[in-house]
Amino acid sequence: MRWWRTESLEARHIRDEELEWFLRVLCTSFGLDYSTARRFFYDDPYFEVNQRWGLWLHERAGRTLVSVATAIPLQILLNGRAVACYGIAGVATLPEYRRRGFANHLLQQMLHALYAERAPLAILQAFNHDFYRKLGWETVSVIAHARLEPKQLPRYETVPLRRVTPADAPAVKAFYERHHLPRTGSLVRDERRWEYLFWNLPNLWLCEFAGQLEGYIFYDFLDSGWTLRVRELVWSTERARRALLGWLAANEESVRHVEFQMSLEQLASLRLMGWHLPPSEPTQPMYSVQIVPNLMARPIHAHALLQALLEGVPAPEGFQPFNLRVRDSVLSENSTAVGFVAQNGRVRLTNGLPDAPTLSVAPTVLAMIAFGTLSVPELRARRMLSVPDTLVDALDALFPEQSPRFTPIDFF
Repeated sequence: MRWWRTESLEARHIRDEELEWFLRVLCTSFGLDYSTARRFFYDDPYFEVNQRWGLWLHERAGRTLVSVATAIPLQILLNGRAVACYGIAGVATLPEYRRRGFANHLLQQMLHALYAERAPLAILQAFNHDFYRKLGWETVSVIAHARLEPKQLPRYETVPLRRVTPADAPAVKAFYERHHLPRTGSLVRDERRWEYLFWNLPNLWLCEFAGQLEGYIFYDFLDSGWTLRVRELVWSTERARRALLGWLAANEESVRHVEFQMSLEQLASLRLMGWHLPPSEPTQPMYSVQIVPNLMARPIHAHALLQALLEGVPAPEGFQPFNLRVRDSVLSENSTAVGFVAQNGRVRLTNGLPDAPTLSVAPTVLAMIAFGTLSVPELRARRMLSVPDTLVDALDALFPEQSPRFTPIDFF
């Protein structure tokens, strides 16, 4: 329910002299300690490049900053290509002004401003998927959660791990590049992203044999320190896998649980049995794995997104020209059709083609297509996408199913 007039609201970037006000709204909304949050706020490696937004309510007594949000410039991998995007974070409204549509209004104004920048995409980790879906975001990935007691992990006797030092940073980066295969949904790790990880996640331990790095673990804590959450676990040898799991098992006196949040493929590669005592009941699980919704994404400038994804890719066999138009109730500018043609065996984007078939999709569906969340045939079978028979195979080749992976190391 709206209890305000549109002309009484002002959505814009936060000015330097308003940063403290912005921070206080964040702390009040999320119940954060101000002095602690202030240090992290100004030390954040993204501080200089973040867009901080605020919604001001003008009343007779003056103006009040009621809602805030931050847009973080990032890059995300989609089908092998690095695509510029904004991570939307810290969306908050003062408690006494909630349920009046202020956050909704602020996000819509942000989307229009980011469209003017030709930003292809916005991603976020949502507290309520239904709320953001109404604004055009859609769930594009899932993640597996497994929580075990340390005693359920194998207590391998192997080399001890050591805590990282600043001098280890180049070796960790090089090791990641060699042994961690980025997938659709992973954030691109440029220098700023690495700086953020080393700053935000000081708990990084290395596994070395004869002075050679063979694995590492990033982690943090949940539940007031009683749960150790693995943010990233990378190893290059079997002995490193055992050393990392053995180190986690040895934390029995420090934490009650170890939580893994990763893809099912990654979880299976750990080969966790969950064995502690010989099982007695065949119906009693050793441990449970939950598949939960994860990242949400929204196309902002649809033409820029499609150009980043498809411009210059090989035209699939049987390719036929077509148009794509987005039915976007928030960003009506996206309704202009984009044409796709083949030139010299490569896909090219152009203006709408008058004689070609036109696909009309919601922004939520375009998000799923871009991430390869579901294949084109499955979207069609679920009646989420209407595609002529003659275009199904070509579209499936252009937008293949990807099983996108967005894991805790990419949280922002």
